[in-house]
Amino acid sequence: MHKRRGLFFQSLLLTLLVVLPMMGGVVYFAARRGERQAAEAAAAGTTLAEPAGARSTHRLLLAVQGEEPAFLLLRLDGPAQQALFCALPGEMQLQAPAGTTTLAACYLTAGPARAAKLLGDTLGIAPDAYLAATAAGFADLWGDGPAIRFDTAAVLEEAVRAELGYGQDSLAELDAAAAPEFLQAAARAGLPPPALAQARAAVWAAYFRQGQPNLAALPDAVRAASARLLTDLTAQDLARLEETLTWLSGAAGFTADYVAAGTEPAAGGWQLTADGRDTLLELLAGGAPATPETAGG
Repeated sequence: MHKRRGLFFQSLLLTLLVVLPMMGGVVYFAARRGERQAAEAAAAGTTLAEPAGARSTHRLLLAVQGEEPAFLLLRLDGPAQQALFCALPGEMQLQAPAGTTTLAACYLTAGPARAAKLLGDTLGIAPDAYLAATAAGFADLWGDGPAIRFDTAAVLEEAVRAELGYGQDSLAELDAAAAPEFLQAAARAGLPPPALAQARAAVWAAYFRQGQPNLAALPDAVRAASARLLTDLTAQDLARLEETLTWLSGAAGFTADYVAAGTEPAAGGWQLTADGRDTLLELLAGGAPATPETAGG
């Protein structure tokens, strides 16, 4: 009797020694699988919750129509939550089939599509699209709103500021309609083309920075004014652009700034320096170039 009881307990012990590790392994791997599934579900939920515009980047050539057209490159970067401007002097030289021409001359003779193409040929990478309008047309796209506060000392020399009436107080208040006249006055004051381009980029960046909530309305404004614009943006392009601008209009980490592409005098205009070329390549390609301190606002 005692012998049979001893054999029973020995068998039970051996069984437990075999079964318990197996049960522990099952529980362990089930827990790991549950954790993995929960992590995958959380990642999927995050992806689904992230707005489409938060993953998109757009690079646009903006052309201000006129007898002396003006140009800006705009990078809208959803992942970086950034709008970055770089204005280009109209006298900037481009490579052309017959030699060289300037950005302004190309635009005046063949329009914005040709200007965007030659810019792309010169740099080896082209903007995604172009948009051209008069200065008043761009002001209408922005619409009515409070004036921006812009520190002219960031981009204008003291003599130019004094001639424009900002000698004592460098802070300017500009609504959208007043910005073109401010830049024209700076040109008449003798501001050289590269410095004027930098001032233009700084002004536009200030509008985007101080008018962040207004960004979401820009695509609809472009659609409404399509008859008065020149652009190769398709309906699908505008839809994607709207997603990004809507995202940026409410992004807590949003920044709007400008960079300057270095140029130097050359026969018939201004040519990009090696650093200036690198700046434009970074803006049009993957990474965004380093920005200076913000101007105004």
